[in-house]
Amino acid sequence: MNSQSSFLTGGGEMGALMRAHDWQATPLGLPDTWPMALKTMVRVVLSSNHPMFIWWGSDLIQLYNDSYRQTLGPERHPSALGQPGRVCWAEAWDLIGPEIEHIMAGGPGAWHDDRLIPLTRHGRREDIWWTYGYSPIEDERGVRGVLAIVNDVTHSHLLRQRLEQTHHALFDTMDEGFGMIEMIDDAHGKAVDYLFVEANPAFARHTGLVDSVGKTVRALVPDIEQSWVDIYDDIARSGVARRFEEGSEAMGRWFTVYVSRIAHPTRRRVALLFTDISNQKNAERALQASEAAARAALAQAEADRRRLDALLSSAPVGIVYADAQGAMSSANPMMHVLWGEHPMTTSTEGYADWRGWWADGSQRHGQPVQAHDWSLVRALRGEQVDADFVEIEPFGRPHERHTLLTRSIPIRDDAGNITGAVAASMDLTAQVQIQRALRESEGKFRIMTEAMPQMVWSCLPDGTNDYSNRRWSEFTGISIQALAGTSWIRTIHPDDLPALQAQWTASLASGALFEIEHRLRHHSGEYRWVLNRALPVRDEAGAIIRWMGTVTDMHDQRLAAEELKAANVRKDEFLAMLAHELRNPLAPISTAAQMLKLPGVDPKRTALAADVIGRQVRHMVELVDDLLDVSRVTRGLVELEHLPVDLKTVIGSAIEQARPLIEKKGHTLATRLGAANVTVTGDRKRLVQVLTNLLGNAAKYTPDGGEITVFAEADAEAACVTLSVRDNGVGIDPALLPDIFELFTQARRTPDRAQGGLGLGLALVRSMVTLHGGKVEAHSAGPGQGSCFAVTLPLSASALDPATATPDDPALAAHTALRIMIVDDNRDAAESLGMVLSAVGHTVQVEESSHGALLQAASRAFDVCLLDIGLPDMDGYQLVRRLRAAPRMADAVMVALSGYGQPQDVAASQAAGFSRHLVKPVDIPYLLALLDTLAPGPG
Repeated sequence: MNSQSSFLTGGGEMGALMRAHDWQATPLGLPDTWPMALKTMVRVVLSSNHPMFIWWGSDLIQLYNDSYRQTLGPERHPSALGQPGRVCWAEAWDLIGPEIEHIMAGGPGAWHDDRLIPLTRHGRREDIWWTYGYSPIEDERGVRGVLAIVNDVTHSHLLRQRLEQTHHALFDTMDEGFGMIEMIDDAHGKAVDYLFVEANPAFARHTGLVDSVGKTVRALVPDIEQSWVDIYDDIARSGVARRFEEGSEAMGRWFTVYVSRIAHPTRRRVALLFTDISNQKNAERALQASEAAARAALAQAEADRRRLDALLSSAPVGIVYADAQGAMSSANPMMHVLWGEHPMTTSTEGYADWRGWWADGSQRHGQPVQAHDWSLVRALRGEQVDADFVEIEPFGRPHERHTLLTRSIPIRDDAGNITGAVAASMDLTAQVQIQRALRESEGKFRIMTEAMPQMVWSCLPDGTNDYSNRRWSEFTGISIQALAGTSWIRTIHPDDLPALQAQWTASLASGALFEIEHRLRHHSGEYRWVLNRALPVRDEAGAIIRWMGTVTDMHDQRLAAEELKAANVRKDEFLAMLAHELRNPLAPISTAAQMLKLPGVDPKRTALAADVIGRQVRHMVELVDDLLDVSRVTRGLVELEHLPVDLKTVIGSAIEQARPLIEKKGHTLATRLGAANVTVTGDRKRLVQVLTNLLGNAAKYTPDGGEITVFAEADAEAACVTLSVRDNGVGIDPALLPDIFELFTQARRTPDRAQGGLGLGLALVRSMVTLHGGKVEAHSAGPGQGSCFAVTLPLSASALDPATATPDDPALAAHTALRIMIVDDNRDAAESLGMVLSAVGHTVQVEESSHGALLQAASRAFDVCLLDIGLPDMDGYQLVRRLRAAPRMADAVMVALSGYGQPQDVAASQAAGFSRHLVKPVDIPYLLALLDTLAPGPG
């Protein structure tokens, strides 16, 4: 094996299998050519005693170590080595596959505790519970594979189930009084009482409170001290369990109490363990005297043996005695718990049957303990052994291990001769596992913080930064090492730094929440607004041991809030103007009405008053109609017709409606409509309304005798036409141009309000043009320089290539036949579109699901695929990627069908692999014209 393949050395059976495997027959190729990230992870896996495996590449090729091999069973090992993951785990892929695919697509890692994944193993289907985690394996090309760390925890899971089954039996038979209470608050939120929710039989014996469940403590003990309520409420709120001794004069008893919070979605509850220690308290002095007498009585050997036997039976450590020859004379029950059904060895040579390995971290760590090295044997040689750390295998339990701390001392007679020895062993397995869990927890913390989209940081209690995740470096462009200590200060905007430092200093002193919005320098050099927030981490004593914080980029939200505030100001100005405009017609109407009441009014005056009332009422109706139009547009209630519209007739109708005002003000109207002989798809009435509004504004805001010009310019390459209305009127202030089409934006008005109106017209123009798929722009060199409004609309499909249509029915003319697949879960929509395409000669296949589409693509080739984005089983973005990977679909044109047509929607579909993006309902003539451009030419 050359040096480039040295990463496969060692590794036990799996290392040998990997070295012998024909990797050239797999997508991975020869091991020498593997990416460095894969080589590194294979080395880690082979060197680990923990069950681990790797999925690599798009085929998810598998590699695993000896520890993981034991969980596979003969059905999968050794065939799983080098096998694609989807094939190996086909029976469970619906459970684990989506998460693996998500991580391979760039998603974060995952962790699962005690999850059920049934598998066939050893010839039968088994319910197996697993604790496992997935982490992405990345290199400079992105996510290349997934590392899995797996534990089969089925035994522990079943054990917990049995423990839960015995809980209630234990509850009723336990000696200590157990109760559960629920806190009761007064109207001010202060705890004043508590309700007994649950109590075992021993609770009544220890407390004297009979039939307490469902009753409050003040109902049972009216004079109960408030201190009991306060203690329980504090624990219920803080979640910090307490053990304490407390007396109650009202109950006439002393208790040892252990209290812990019980999680509940809406209530504050705590669990109580009560022991009545009244007798002990009352007899403490007598007990002390009794203990002195007991110590004197220990001189009697028989009494000493009886007490010692009781102590041994109840001790939480394993204790064993041996005589001078090493023969075990007695062992307490805990010794059997630790060692199983061990033999009562009769000599020092017999200790060779006891299996153990040194676990003290020294050079002998991991080596077997020899018979003469056991602490009990060494004590028989006169040595006092203070602390031996060994890992042992109990008798009869070959797959179980315990870590023990053992201490042994010799027993001597009055003459100093060794007559035996005693050894005591304490089980440290839980502590060892806790230490291991802490190390793993730190590792998980690092993984989670690196996976978070926010910047995460931590500080020591004095405020010195000791950790920053990668997001900090990605955002600021400064290395994590350079941000350590207090160097992060240089990334804060200088104007924001004093307030931030003042609040940070206050939080460090008080332990209060640190939260502030400030600007942080981005790696682009821009300062962006962020929310910086941190909380202290406290130990059991309440002392701060660390600060954990996050920084969230809120720049866009803050700018949006400022824009919303500005819009609110514009709305208030608009409402004031609206009140003015609505009051103006009321004055002449009121005057005319009063005149009609006068006696002897001649007919001419009556007619004049009627004309005034009629004219002002029509003006108010126009104002209300504008408001209703705006309301309908903003609520999405405007429904447009989608029909071919001759643009020249639209221009003619608009000029006809605006002509009275133009002539009244003596303007000259010129038209340049050489490109107006085109067709657009839309609502003729609304298009006339748009152009009439622009002409009306030009007439209003141009002094008498001005010039107004209407232009039409078609762009065949861009498939659009632009209508422009230009005047030489009052012009537009440059500061107003960016917001000219907003609802509540108005230029400064003269006191006489000579032009009238609410100024809603341009907002309606933009809304109507947008609904037609177009855009509108305003241009002006400034006040007094005139203005130009340009409306750009997409040409209809028939206008793109008039030669392809017939005078009778341009939509259903002859078309070059294509093989088309339509995928849409709306069956009616898909079939109706399929019938139209079939009617013009195309071969159409309709599918309702992504799964059906993939099956078709595996067996047939298509020229065009029309894919709905919102499919239920797999969205269109995922489907187009899968279809493009199919060999038969390499040359197919992918067209997205969506109810959304915003720029970001089009960009998303293009990024996914779509060539075109069409908005529902589909414009049939345009679609047919598009399909004609995709058809192969003659020959």
